[in-house]
Amino acid sequence: MKKIVLMSVFLWMSATSMAQQVPEKYVKEIDNISTQYNTDMKYFLRTLDSHTTSFNPQQKAQFCGIVSRYVNAFYQATDKNRSSLPVSYAQMSKQDVIDKVMQSKEMRLISKYNIQCDLNGSL
Repeated sequence: MKKIVLMSVFLWMSATSMAQQVPEKYVKEIDNISTQYNTDMKYFLRTLDSHTTSFNPQQKAQFCGIVSRYVNAFYQATDKNRSSLPVSYAQMSKQDVIDKVMQSKEMRLISKYNIQCDLNGSL
């Protein structure tokens, strides 16, 4: 479960792998978003009992809030910098960001907890 903190690394690496083509401002913003996500997720994971097999409603709300903030911040940064990004990033929709997050290895690892977060909410 603790590998979920690596989810942001997946998206951050995708952004920085094209760092020479992506504006430095965007890369820094994504790095800051990822750092905040990692901090929030580490704190959340430390609050869980090591024998946790499912999340209670409060834990689910905390977890989904962290993931939702990450998705929204990543998308907003992309949207704000769209005109200076390579086509593959400039055309990225919020659903594309959600799909990348949901398809990450870390999210597949937590699928056993049957956590369904509504990440399509408004920004």
